Amino acid sequence: DNNNLFSLGGHDMSDIKLDLEKKCLWNECKHHIHEYEECCHRIKDVPKEKEPHCFPQYYHVVHCVDVCVDKDLWKTLK
Repeated sequence: DNNNLFSLGGHDMSDIKLDLEKKCLWNECKHHIHEYEECCHRIKDVPKEKEPHCFPQYYHVVHCVDVCVDKDLWKTLK
């Protein structure tokens, strides 16, 4: 997958942060994704004028990924 590659000094390197985010999403943060998807499903028929949203659930996903990635990302940086 070349979508997560960048060039540094002529060498292609994998985007470690992106790889860690994907790993965290589908492992440690999976339950938050499930909660977010459930919310999205619940509100899909709510009239738009009531301004339905799933911001809290989305925030939990993002926060979980940030915390999960943090513990491994810093080890890889020089």
